[in-house]
Amino acid sequence: MKLRTSNLLAISAMILVVLFVSCGGGKLPKHYFKVGDKVYEINSGTIINNGENEDGGFNLSLRLYTESGADFINFNILSPQAEKLPLRTFTDIEGSWVEGYTSSGSYTNMGNINSGSLIIDRSGDGYIIEIECTDQYSNKVEGYYKGSLNIKDENNLVHVLPEYVLPEEIYDAVTEYFPVYSGVTPPDMSGEYVSSPHILIYESWSDNPDSVQYFNDRYMGFVYDSKQMNFYGKQLIDEQNDVYDEVISYGVKITGENDYFTCYYVVDGYPGGYYAQQSFIFSGKKTDAGLEDFHTAVVLLETSGNPDLQPKNSFRVLKDEDGLAEENNWLSKRGTVKDKSLGKDEELFKMWMK
Repeated sequence: MKLRTSNLLAISAMILVVLFVSCGGGKLPKHYFKVGDKVYEINSGTIINNGENEDGGFNLSLRLYTESGADFINFNILSPQAEKLPLRTFTDIEGSWVEGYTSSGSYTNMGNINSGSLIIDRSGDGYIIEIECTDQYSNKVEGYYKGSLNIKDENNLVHVLPEYVLPEEIYDAVTEYFPVYSGVTPPDMSGEYVSSPHILIYESWSDNPDSVQYFNDRYMGFVYDSKQMNFYGKQLIDEQNDVYDEVISYGVKITGENDYFTCYYVVDGYPGGYYAQQSFIFSGKKTDAGLEDFHTAVVLLETSGNPDLQPKNSFRVLKDEDGLAEENNWLSKRGTVKDKSLGKDEELFKMWMK
């Protein structure tokens, strides 16, 4: 009995499909890492700050997870910033892949990654990460991820205020109005406070930079979660309708000595489609009554030429007019807070004015 040509073609195609699937072929997920022939779909990624290094930079971990979190790929990276990955191609690789990780610290399988290339670039919605490496067993390790990364701190303490938070070229100008403290024994910032009256005392780009302006009360809360310190902020923007700007920033860093502190966080965003970055810095003295000599500095670190923002390195300094940001249990009374910690909302770059 003869088979028709069309049937022969169909059978051949079926054989090819079976062979392709059995050999581990098929379309890769959009975001993935692959060890040998085994493919893992990436669901999320995190930048973990493991603390300062001797050169004044930070020891970061880039970790890309599957949906369960039990399988991940990890790279150790040195960075001048605690919140950001350097944009470059790494060829001196220190990393690993882990399979079947549990909360007790055990795992099913793992391998060290010791050669190849890791490319990190930035896109409009986060990072682009490309992996072309080899592990200790000579397995080819590949991967691709495009998107935002969470930020986690394993150590919120820094020895000094980093230059990327307060650039050297404006350091003297800022510190003429804003106190900066250093050290490794800062106070415990746990608490809820209000800066009232909350006033602007310096605006770098203004025709009258020392002109005092009054703003609505600025509510602040510092909450510790394991080794991480988080900041909660609230400020009235529409008194008639009782509308507040509210923000959360995770992984606030702190330096200082005894009761004196300087702490900060850095925000990335894309107002008007332009990449921008700003730092919020707080200084003062922790007392039983609140935060004495409380000051806030806000620095516009990058604008990418956005015509709607002030020039790069513009800054404002604000303070509590009567010298004490008093304790206030506003956090326990607040409603639902919209989490703007990732810096994607343009409102964050309006808030820098206040």
